[in-house]
Amino acid sequence: MENNNPVLKVSDIKNLIRHLSDELNKLDDADGVELHDDLYWNILDNELYNPYHEPAKLTIGSLTEDWEFLQKFRSGGREMIDYDLYKLASILKFLGKNNIMKKK
Repeated sequence: MENNNPVLKVSDIKNLIRHLSDELNKLDDADGVELHDDLYWNILDNELYNPYHEPAKLTIGSLTEDWEFLQKFRSGGREMIDYDLYKLASILKFLGKNNIMKKK
């Protein structure tokens, strides 16, 4: 059986993140972004990528807690771990939902 799963190059992912970051740098950060919706539903990993079964167990995440967790890495209080990408993804989803790129 042939594997038809796409392979994402790390360099392409880094370039995309760099371009998105460049766009964020163009925004006026005077007001910042208010986390007016703090709590969100989180689907467990073993259910998230199984679209043929409805998730049986949901947990609650917090954007505020995610941000505080990431700040510990940013300030040098701990080393980066893979889970940081989960936390950042939650914040990026919130930013995308709130159309911050259009607020130029």
